[in-house]
Amino acid sequence: MLVIVGIITLGLAQGRLPRTHQGYNPVLYWAAGLAAAVIFFASLLAHELAHAVLARCNGVPVDGIVLWLLGGMARLKAEASSPAAELRIAGVGPLVSLLLSGV
Repeated sequence: MLVIVGIITLGLAQGRLPRTHQGYNPVLYWAAGLAAAVIFFASLLAHELAHAVLARCNGVPVDGIVLWLLGGMARLKAEASSPAAELRIAGVGPLVSLLLSGV
C-alpha cells in the first residue's frame, strides 16, 4: 500500500500538479500529492468498512478488508440471509462514497 501511495504522490507532485497549477513551491506540490493519496485511500477504506459493518449488522461474518490500487473488497464469510440484506450490504458502500464526495 505504501508503494501505491508513493506512486500516486509522485505522479501528482512531479506531473499533474505542476502542469495544471504552475508557479508554486515544489514542497507544496509534494504535500498536496501526499494529501490526495491519503484521502484517496481513506475514502476506499471508508467504502469497504461500510460494507463490512453493515454485513456484521445483518449477521454476516466478515473475514477482512483488502485494498488495491483502485478499489478494495470486504471479504464476507457467508451469504446474506435475504435479498434485502444483500441489497443493503451492497448499496451502503456507494452511498458512503457519494456522501464523502459531498464533503
